[in-house]
Amino acid sequence: LAMRAYMRSKTVDGAIDEGLAKQVGLTGRQIEEMYHLMAIANFEDRFAIPTAHREAGEDAQALRGDCGFSFGNGCSDGRTETSLFGTPAKPGTRRAKNPMEMA
Repeated sequence: LAMRAYMRSKTVDGAIDEGLAKQVGLTGRQIEEMYHLMAIANFEDRFAIPTAHREAGEDAQALRGDCGFSFGNGCSDGRTETSLFGTPAKPGTRRAKNPMEMA
């Protein structure tokens, strides 16, 4: 935080505040050296270029309409035991109570 305050006063206010450096037991030169080591990356380290082209792994345009809303079973035709609306009630079973009915 001292480095940030020191560099801010130097760049924004235009005044070098050696008092900030002395409070943390450093000199202004040491803070500036630390800043250059930690804050300014080399040009080749500033960009992250992926090594693999993930877009080439699958044909996204072909898969665009293949998988709709599924329940963890991949691309299905929708006729599975799992349903968004639950299973039909069996005769003779009690219906689950609504939280408002329980109050």
